[in-house]
Parts: sequence; structure tokens; C-alpha cells
Amino acid sequence: MNEVIEALLVAWGNEVISPALDVSIRSPLGTMGEEGGRSVGGSRCLSSVECEVVVSRASAAVGRGIALLAKNEVDGGLGSKGRSLQFLALVRYTSRPKLAVAAQCHTLGISVRTYRTRVGELHQELAKVLPGVAAERDVAERGTDAAAAARSRARAVRLAGKDEAKRLELLKATGRANRDAYRVGVKVGGL
Repeated sequence: MNEVIEALLVAWGNEVISPALDVSIRSPLGTMGEEGGRSVGGSRCLSSVECEVVVSRASAAVGRGIALLAKNEVDGGLGSKGRSLQFLALVRYTSRPKLAVAAQCHTLGISVRTYRTRVGELHQELAKVLPGVAAERDVAERGTDAAAAARSRARAVRLAGKDEAKRLELLKATGRANRDAYRVGVKVGGL
């Protein structure tokens, strides 16, 4: 089992079932009588922008990776094997309350040995596709203001790190000079 992929899948599962993503849509017809014919749709938007704000980048990448695995083989996925791995991921990481391994095996219709093998396969296949998903996302975001701001923040962090390293080196040099001066003073004073 890949511990990093396991942690990503657990985080993804927690975000998938997060109540923050639950959205109820009011029916415009349900409020027509109350508002005298003027009706405004639901109180929350189901746009992808809103979901992007709620779901972390890592979880979004894991979700995209799992979806890629479930595609047909001609489309670059694993076909039926990918769909079974996707179902395994849903059962293992998004069940609340968390199911015991035996209950997961019963739901999936497989043995415990097969279950362990497929969890390993899920981790292995997801580890293969995640770098491509991250690269795809980086290419898609390259020209956006958010990407420019992220580059600017990274540049500022690098500069601050260099400045801090210079400051620490100066402190060390000053400390050495003070220590050497103290030693010389002690030797001179001790004569």
C-alpha cells in the first residue's frame, strides 16, 4: 500500500462526503405564489467555481485521476478494471460510517485477498496518473491571474528565504567575531 496515495484518497473521500458540498436547490415554481409571480432560483449556485472553492486542489486531482481510470480503454482509461477500481474507491473512502473490510468486501462482492490486491492496484494506477493530472491542471491554469499570483508568492518566498539565509550567516559571522574577540580579551586580561 502506498501511504501517500492512501492519505490523498482519505482526504478525497472526506471532501466528497463533506456537508459543505451539499446544496439544496429551491424550485422556482414552489415560491411563485409567495412572491407574487416573481421568482428567483435557489439560494446557492451549483457552478463549478463554487465547487472549486470548496474542494482542495489535491482532492480535485484525485477525483480527476479516479475518473480517468474509469474511462474506456480507447479513451486512455482502464475500462471495466478502472470502473471496478473507481467503485472500490467510493466504497472504501466515501462510506460513512466507515465500513469494516468484511462489509466492504461484501458490498464489492469480492474476497478479502482480492480486496487487498485491488487496493494495491488502485494505489499503483492512481500514482501513475496523478502526475499527468497535475501537469494538465498546471497547463490549464498557466495564463490565469491566480497562476501569476501563485508565481509571485513563490518568488517572494524564495527571496525571503535568501534574505533570511544571509541574515543568519551574518549573525553567525558576528557571533564568531564576538567569540574570537572575547577569547582574545580573556587571554590578554589573563596575562
